[in-house]
Amino acid sequence: MNKYLIVSADDYGYNPEQTKAITELYENKLITASSVLTVAPDAENAAKTAVEKGFSVGVHWTINSDGEENRWQSLTGAESLGDKKGLYHGQKDIALHAKRKDVRSEIEKQILFLKERGCTVDHADNHCATLYGINGRRFFIDAYELCKKYNLPYRFPKTPGFLERQLGRAIPKPLMLYFNHIVSEGTKRGVKLLDDLVSNPWSMSRIKDYETLRKYYIDALDGIGEGVTEMFLHPAYPADGGEEWKKRVFEFELLKSGDLLCEAEKRNIKLVSWSVFDNTEE
Repeated sequence: MNKYLIVSADDYGYNPEQTKAITELYENKLITASSVLTVAPDAENAAKTAVEKGFSVGVHWTINSDGEENRWQSLTGAESLGDKKGLYHGQKDIALHAKRKDVRSEIEKQILFLKERGCTVDHADNHCATLYGINGRRFFIDAYELCKKYNLPYRFPKTPGFLERQLGRAIPKPLMLYFNHIVSEGTKRGVKLLDDLVSNPWSMSRIKDYETLRKYYIDALDGIGEGVTEMFLHPAYPADGGEEWKKRVFEFELLKSGDLLCEAEKRNIKLVSWSVFDNTEE
């Protein structure tokens, strides 16, 4: 079985700096996928650009804001998803207040936002893991049902490596059981899932410099196994986003260099888009 790698840029439309970076990477074939954050300020521009340039994109399902200030607004305006300022910021508020019917309506509206603007939607993924069950809510069922309805593969790995890397330790047995349950709910609905998923979970306090980030991703290529793996990054031009925004700038530099794709090819890893699921058995 072959090793396939989707190299994806998340948060298309987050702001003009991110939209510009992702557009350039896509145009120069330095990424193979991206997904639009439809509730973000530059989402209209990202969707319009994707159509004009002929990019297929995913829907980056989002039911939270990234911070307490300047919060994003839901597309449906459902009261359970936020307060007067906008979408809730924390997982706790989402877990306590969000109604599943409102979550489902919101994430379907986000698919339709792209389709109504002429975008080719090739997959679904999720911002900040709000639909993955970590908040104790079964929103992943609604995500799976909509993937089935719209025939979209979904960003969730069938193997636990991603979770282990995010935690930085072995997965506790109860969490492993829950993980297996989430995978089974997707597979029994016929939703196409990834075999593995890779991203850098570190903050800038640990990354420190560009070379540290670059080494993490290059080393990660050695751990890619058979099947379909997605590696997702958040590339952007410099912006007023504080210290943590530097990570996005570093990820842009890495992708722009072409090193990641070159190193993947050296390891006989086939670079693919989400269309790989149209031709590859799971």
